[in-house]
Amino acid sequence: MAVVAGVALGLGLLTSCADDNPSPPPRTAATAATASSAPHGCLPADDPAASVRGGYGVGQTEVTFVDHSRPTDAVPERGLAGRPDRTIPVVVSYPIAPAAGAARDAPAVAGAAPAPGRFPLVVLSHGVTANGTGVATFVAAPFVRQGYVVVSPTFPLSSGPGGTIFDLPNQPADVSFVITSMGTWSTAAGSPLAGHLQADCLAIAGHSLGAATTLAAAYLSCCRDQRVRAVVSLAGVLAPFKGTFADNPPVPLLIVHGDQDETVPLARSADIFTTLRGPRYFVTLRGAGHTTMFLNQAGQTLNQSVTAFLDAYLKGDFTALRALPDDIRRSTIATYQAAD
Repeated sequence: MAVVAGVALGLGLLTSCADDNPSPPPRTAATAATASSAPHGCLPADDPAASVRGGYGVGQTEVTFVDHSRPTDAVPERGLAGRPDRTIPVVVSYPIAPAAGAARDAPAVAGAAPAPGRFPLVVLSHGVTANGTGVATFVAAPFVRQGYVVVSPTFPLSSGPGGTIFDLPNQPADVSFVITSMGTWSTAAGSPLAGHLQADCLAIAGHSLGAATTLAAAYLSCCRDQRVRAVVSLAGVLAPFKGTFADNPPVPLLIVHGDQDETVPLARSADIFTTLRGPRYFVTLRGAGHTTMFLNQAGQTLNQSVTAFLDAYLKGDFTALRALPDDIRRSTIATYQAAD
C-alpha cells in the first residue's frame, strides 16, 4: 500500500511541475477514427511475415546495452553508487514457429530460432519497482504471438524493490537508446535476430510509470523520438517534467485503463485522451485495477485491443481495429472511445 501511495503522490508531483505549459483545449471524440488518417503498413509487402496474423510461439534472449553518454545518479538509501553510464538490460521476445502440439500459451523458449520474415519492433516499458523480465513474462507474450518483437528494458533506478519514480526524466532517453541499440544489435554478425527485425517499423508502449515514460518519448517536446509510429499507454499519465505536450506530433495512440485503478486514477487517461492530438483510441476496462487489468477477461480485452491497434498502424491491416468497437460493446467488459 505504501508503494501505491508513493506512486500516486510522485506522479502527481511530476505532473504539476510544469504549470507554465498548459494543455491545449479538449477535442471532441468521434465514434471511430478513420483508416484514412493512418500510414501504410511499414513491413516490406513481399515479406513472409507481412500477411501473417498470429499463431506464433515465443522465443527469448537477453542482452545488455550501455549508454556511455549519460550517467546514473547515486541512490544512497538503496546502497547504489553513481555510475558514469546508463546500463540497461533488456529481454528480447520474438516470434518463433510453434513446436508441434505446443499449447497456444506455451512458455518462451530461450534461444529458439526466429520464425521466417521480418517483424516490427515494440519497446515495452515497466512501471516502478517492476522490471523487464516481469513485463516480458506477464505482458509481452500475446503481442509476440501476434508477430511482434517485444523488447522489455529494465531501467536503472525505477526497477526493483525501492525503485524510484524520480528517475523518470531520464527514461525517455533510455527508450530512444534501446531503439537505436536494437537496430545495431539485430544487424550485427551472430545476432539471433539478424534479418528478422524491421527496426524502423516501431511502436512504444508502457504500463504506469512506463506509460509516462512512453508518452514523454513520443509526445513531450523535450524528448520526442521521431522514429515512433504508434504508442500504447496502459494506466498512464502525462508527466510534463520538461517542456510541453502542446502541438504534439499526431502519432496514433491507444489508451487502456481500468476504472477501479487506485494507483493511477482513470481521470489521468481521460486527460491524455483530451490533451493529445492525432488518431487516438481509449478503452476503459470495467472493474479492472492497476495490475488486474492484465488478468482474466479484462486482460483478454486489453490484448485484443493492443494487437488490433498494432496490426493497423504497423502492419497496415485495420480489420480487427474496425471491428473493435462492436466487439467491446458485445463483451460488456469495457467501453470504447475514439477521436482523430
